[in-house]
Amino acid sequence: MIVRMKEILLFTTSGSLYDTLEKLGEMGVVDIKEINRPESELMERRAKEVSRTESTIAILKNYKNKKNDDSARLQYQIKDPKRIISRVLRTVHIEQKCKDKLDTLNQQLAWYQTWGEDIKIKDFKYLQEKGIYIHLHLADKPLVKSLVKSHCIEVFSQQNGKIPIAFFSRDSSEKLNLKAILLPELPLKVIKQQIKRKERQLGEIELFLEDQTNKEAALDDYLIFLKNQLGVEEILQGMGDIESKLKYLRGYMPQHTVNTFKSVAQQHNWGYNISNPNNPEDVPVYIKNPKWISIINPVMKFIDIVPGYKEVDVSIYFLVAFALFFAMLVGDAGYGAIFLLVTILFRKKMDSQMCFLMYVLSGTTIIWGVLSGTYFGSEQIAAIPFFNGLIIEDISSFGVDNISFMMHLSFLIGTIHLTIAHGVRFFQFINSIKALSELGWICLVWGLFFLTEQLVLSKASPDWSHWLFIVGALLVALFSVESKNFFKSMGVSVANLPLSLISGFSDIVSYVRLFAVGMATAAVASSFNNMVLPNGISDMGILNLVMAAIALLLGHGLNIALALMAVMVHGIRLNMLEFAGHLGVQFSGEAYKPFKLMAPSRTFGSQKTKPLTTE
Repeated sequence: MIVRMKEILLFTTSGSLYDTLEKLGEMGVVDIKEINRPESELMERRAKEVSRTESTIAILKNYKNKKNDDSARLQYQIKDPKRIISRVLRTVHIEQKCKDKLDTLNQQLAWYQTWGEDIKIKDFKYLQEKGIYIHLHLADKPLVKSLVKSHCIEVFSQQNGKIPIAFFSRDSSEKLNLKAILLPELPLKVIKQQIKRKERQLGEIELFLEDQTNKEAALDDYLIFLKNQLGVEEILQGMGDIESKLKYLRGYMPQHTVNTFKSVAQQHNWGYNISNPNNPEDVPVYIKNPKWISIINPVMKFIDIVPGYKEVDVSIYFLVAFALFFAMLVGDAGYGAIFLLVTILFRKKMDSQMCFLMYVLSGTTIIWGVLSGTYFGSEQIAAIPFFNGLIIEDISSFGVDNISFMMHLSFLIGTIHLTIAHGVRFFQFINSIKALSELGWICLVWGLFFLTEQLVLSKASPDWSHWLFIVGALLVALFSVESKNFFKSMGVSVANLPLSLISGFSDIVSYVRLFAVGMATAAVASSFNNMVLPNGISDMGILNLVMAAIALLLGHGLNIALALMAVMVHGIRLNMLEFAGHLGVQFSGEAYKPFKLMAPSRTFGSQKTKPLTTE
């Protein structure tokens, strides 16, 4: 559910400003909004230092698994975090320059390997002084024959599909229409010496970076320290000012934290005003749900959406529908078992919410796969008596002509889904006449369901279905818009109704994708099985079995990837467009981000870090 928020205006003196911000940061309940645009050189420097620290931590993580435990060698020890960051970033820059130089040297070494290690570059210059010009090229074999006939050319042994050729001429302007191969800048002996030197330098760089990986925890704390400084500076620059004596800030806090805030404010003699928000569109959204509903949070964060403050929290509806859509779109008990096994194996590395969400999605997929008789798209597995006895024929993937029923089921799921959306809106407007219009829309949705069945599946509609349109249209036309001018509001509603009905019809039809994509997933899996094992495995040798296993692994891996893409496209779309559209949710909100000061506990040298400092 969306937690109710309060707007706060907080005043403090310039002298107690840092103490006030430190206490607010410790409380961590106020989402502070800027009054003035925060902008200063100090803030830019601190933002740059945060970025440099994050880059350093990311670099050291890449070397953490490479760490050499040889304690006998000389190790590079640095304690000051600023020096660590500076040295690491400078070392990485030097490392890149070494690699670039090494690439250049290896290219020059390859030149000698192609044209001959005994060649002296000075000989080319000597011949040029005598009026003999040599141009080196790499040419395709068919082209070489024609060149040999009309030019003075020396041909070398083929290398990597190309023929090295040397073209001799007395005229410096005479050239072939081929890319010229440039001469190396250094003699072969010097190149080999420099390559060894650069490789040794890269080895020393790697050892240095490996030694600094044990500073990662200290740098994590230092990053917290820097982020605290940056956060404080942003607030300082964004605060309002009254004659340089009084500072004030504006923000929002959850309603249930107000009493705690008042208690702290009285202890520190803060001046404040707490009120209900005047502009709901400016209020940050804080969603707090039970743990079993919160498992949908990873999906919501992935698509990066937040409902508006006055809109409805869709978490529970999204969770239930997404689990069902995931099961129908993937639709294979074998794939569900793979998801479950992977989740169990990597559960310690996964976020707890993501882990439990995968348990739910894997479970629903297995259940749907068992009921539809789908196990890696294999009809033979589904035909095993135990598994066959669990199949519901109306939703079976093989051997039954149930297309009409599956389309009917998809339309029914869509209709129920949209009915829930309008039902939620009915209770949202329970104290308004607009609640009656939502009842009208429920009638229209079911009327459109019967119309869809008649047009798509040729099923006769009930004799009373036309009353759904009549009653629904009247309720929508009369009560959709609240206005002092009754006839004007009714005119607006009637004008919008035809397009709304067309949109509602297409929304219900769009749920057929649940059946179509799920059927496609099963069909593709079955096709892979038939291509790889057309006659079973009875007459196959060991090598053929291994090759077939690899082919099946690749084929089903591709099918799983396509199924997951379908979930992202279709499963999320049905929730975010069709359902949310009928629920009136536009996801126009901004997430609640309270100002917090985290507490690093490490010391750097002799100085303990503090969350607030001035410069």
